[in-house]
Amino acid sequence: MIPPSAAGSLLSELRIGARIDEIAVATSWLGDLADAGDWPQSTRFGLELSLEEALTNVISYGFAGLAHDPDIRIECWRTPQDRIVVRIRDNGVAFDPTTIAAPDVPASIEEAKIGGHGVQLMRNFLESLSYERADGENRLTLVGKPDQD
Repeated sequence: MIPPSAAGSLLSELRIGARIDEIAVATSWLGDLADAGDWPQSTRFGLELSLEEALTNVISYGFAGLAHDPDIRIECWRTPQDRIVVRIRDNGVAFDPTTIAAPDVPASIEEAKIGGHGVQLMRNFLESLSYERADGENRLTLVGKPDQD
């Protein structure tokens, strides 16, 4: 994981509500940052896809049964090594998506199941995916893959 002290330049922060419609707000915010920073398309795609997947999981499952108000914050920065990093912080139920095993590959299309592939997609489209639980919050860090061209 990239520690905040070695993170480089903070580009922006966003706070969203724990509602599915807020995912579009977050992905639009990230898209605006990508446009302004002229990010490579592969970096942008991987981070937008992963942000959407992670937020869907946080919002859908992270606050069930909790009595406190949901708090979801997203930070984006560029490292000195020119990597784009997105960190999602939430005060929901502790959950480490990096411990989820890759789903089995079905032998046929008939055996394929819908769902359960989001974390694997994130792993495929990111340089790294890391998690920590600290100070009562989940911290999921997404590092975009550098341009492959």
